[in-house]
Amino acid sequence: RKWLFARSDTYCAYGGTCVKKEHFMTKTGKIVQELLSDIENKTILEAACGSAEFSIAASAYASEVFAVDLVDFRLHKEKFKSNVHFEIMDISKMTYANESFDTVFIYNAFSHIKDQWKDIERECRRVLKPQGKLYVISSWKIDTSLFEAEFGDKVQHCGDFFIVALKK
Repeated sequence: RKWLFARSDTYCAYGGTCVKKEHFMTKTGKIVQELLSDIENKTILEAACGSAEFSIAASAYASEVFAVDLVDFRLHKEKFKSNVHFEIMDISKMTYANESFDTVFIYNAFSHIKDQWKDIERECRRVLKPQGKLYVISSWKIDTSLFEAEFGDKVQHCGDFFIVALKK
């Protein structure tokens, strides 16, 4: 849908359809809503965050959001809320203490990290709290075969997303 203009509280499309901003949801916003029970009032980590799109969407609900990547040139830090913290870090060798996070997310990054997956998975599990979950999520169709090859029957389909939920 192409949006003709955005007023302070409303998005309006060609043809006159208008949607209040609080009802307008991006693709990333939809998956955040789907996984809200593992985000809301939690301390979360987005590993290999890229532009931190997931972190920004989740920051409306999480207590604290930590986002890490090897580089920061894709970030839009002006969109960060005060509860979002970014660090440049290798996610296969994170400096966080053991059991620091309630939930760890890898969002639309698996194809970039697949060659280091075993080291990254071990490190993500290390920083998870005992009842924590590691989510690997993709909305990219190109990742279908990668997800199936690596995760097999653990892959869940949720709308436009492939989701793998791993317990600590």
